[in-house]
Amino acid sequence: MRSRPQVGGVFLGLWVAFAGACGGNTQPALPTTPAPPVPPTPVAVKFTGHLTATNGGQALGGVSANLGGLMTTTGPDGTFTYQFQPGSNSRLTMTADGQIVARSLVFGVAMTRTIEVDAIALAHDFDLGFYRKLVRNGSDAPGQLQPLRRWTRTPMIRLKTVDEAGEPILPVVLDQVQRIVEDVVPRWTSGILGTPIVERGTDSREGTSGWITIKFPNPGATDHCGRSQVAVDGGWIELEYHVPDSSTGGCRAPGYVIPPHTIRHEVGHALGMYHTGDTNDLMSGLTWSLAQADLMPTPHEVAAAAIAYRRPAGNTDPDSDPSGVVNLAPIVVR
Repeated sequence: MRSRPQVGGVFLGLWVAFAGACGGNTQPALPTTPAPPVPPTPVAVKFTGHLTATNGGQALGGVSANLGGLMTTTGPDGTFTYQFQPGSNSRLTMTADGQIVARSLVFGVAMTRTIEVDAIALAHDFDLGFYRKLVRNGSDAPGQLQPLRRWTRTPMIRLKTVDEAGEPILPVVLDQVQRIVEDVVPRWTSGILGTPIVERGTDSREGTSGWITIKFPNPGATDHCGRSQVAVDGGWIELEYHVPDSSTGGCRAPGYVIPPHTIRHEVGHALGMYHTGDTNDLMSGLTWSLAQADLMPTPHEVAAAAIAYRRPAGNTDPDSDPSGVVNLAPIVVR
């Protein structure tokens, strides 16, 4: 008996062989990771400054300007420029021997900008030694020059109508104190601070922001005419109303219960001034003569105080601004 040819088996074998041969070429391709995006190149910052004198306003050319290690020099019109990649903050230092007091301050450098900078010119009879005495306590403590203390707004004045024992102050004395304070605050600051609001009452505003309290000790002191905290927000001034016969000379003057120079002197302290050690100055810290009972701030005191009021609180010697908020411990002087 002849067997029947297994045709179907042959075709099945060929199909399996063909399928096996093609199977190696149908494996799925591995996924590809996209290339990270290339960040755009930062646009360069252009930093342009203009340097003028704090005391005079004239342009200051030929001054070296160092902005975080980048060096340039101001032109004849005081202009200087930089171009660099943007950052955050950088300290700018201006120097020129014999021309300015070295100046240092911090600016933001994140974007293109124009700035105005001022430095103290060594001209117009500016005396750095006197400036250090008046605004850094360089007369009483030359080895411990203080950071600058000043008000950033016109203080309000609380004028107490009774002394510290509760006894009333003569109205004529209160009127005199108010009149002098209203006049001398803008005078001491060359108008940077305006005429203060003076309010009268029996209570104090000590410790209240924005206020200076003027009070009258009882009993009176024998070794000084008044005392004040130096530029303390919420601080106080003491004026000697009950002056004993044994008091320091200069606390009395004909026609005055409290001599005007005493009031102006203590207001000077309250605005940030110290003693100068010169008998001709209102802020001398020495015994006054009767002829000086109505002494006003002298021109060089006013000029130095005006420079100080163009600087932020915390500015350090010789002329370096802080980079942040500065809190200074109170100082009391008399």
